[in-house]
Amino acid sequence: MNTKEGYNLIKDGKITEALKIFENTYRMNLDYKSECVLKVIKYLLSKERKIRELSNPHAIADSLIEEWKNIVNYMENQKCLEDIDLFESVKYHIFSLALKYYNSSEQVYVEDDSVVDIDLMVKVSKCYREIGELGKAIDLLEDVREHNQRDSYVLSTLADIYFEVGDIERSKLFFREAFFWDPQRVEVFSMKSMIIKKLRNIVYSNGYREEEINEWIPVYACIENVFDVRREITPQEVNELIERIKLLENEYLKSKQWRHLVEPRLINSYLWLVDYYGLQEEDISMARSIASIISKISPVIYNKLILGGYKWL
Repeated sequence: MNTKEGYNLIKDGKITEALKIFENTYRMNLDYKSECVLKVIKYLLSKERKIRELSNPHAIADSLIEEWKNIVNYMENQKCLEDIDLFESVKYHIFSLALKYYNSSEQVYVEDDSVVDIDLMVKVSKCYREIGELGKAIDLLEDVREHNQRDSYVLSTLADIYFEVGDIERSKLFFREAFFWDPQRVEVFSMKSMIIKKLRNIVYSNGYREEEINEWIPVYACIENVFDVRREITPQEVNELIERIKLLENEYLKSKQWRHLVEPRLINSYLWLVDYYGLQEEDISMARSIASIISKISPVIYNKLILGGYKWL
């Protein structure tokens, strides 16, 4: 057997058989690549033995996913991350095994198709994504979204996967929604989409602290014309938006401690209202009038919006 077959054995969960192949390869060649694989496999076997001692299938699956972070750190410390085949085969093994344990318990749905465990559905979708079954991951997350359309974690994860499969418009739409409802729920440093990586770097280069990056991303997305896909919002949502702005304005004026986080969220809320009047109502005068409030909150951001060619200024 060659090393390619060894990697396939890891993917299939036949870790002990893979170990024998790479031990033979290392004895014959004394190569660093095989040495890396041996280190990682032995580490993996020792961790899996302990994890499999857990009695609850969900606990085993959760532990496997949690262990993946440690495996990556171990590979990095051992300078083994350059072996892409090893990385991908171990990742496939971990997440397919976790998926097996998740699916070995009760069904995610009951007979009338109502959701039993949304958290489980999100975890299962993550497994599908990591093993490359993106369609199944999307289907599960879309089912979750039907029950909570304002979950920023779900929205951003969907957006990231849609970007991965080439549905850029839907990706931008969902990212815009995710960063509106609760920016802190978006795991920006885990996002694979280039648009988020770009925005993250832009915000960071403008001197904002790490805790502020999530809040400023949607504002800089307007400045850079990145989140350029919008949906129509209902009259009820407009009223909710106005109430949200009032609450944020009050918090902005009263709480100096959190102003650095409230300010970008307030500006983004105003930008949503500006877009509503400019796009849906086609009331350019009102859109510009509301946008002028941003200049009082932050002249710097207002000028950047103008320089960036934001439509209603």
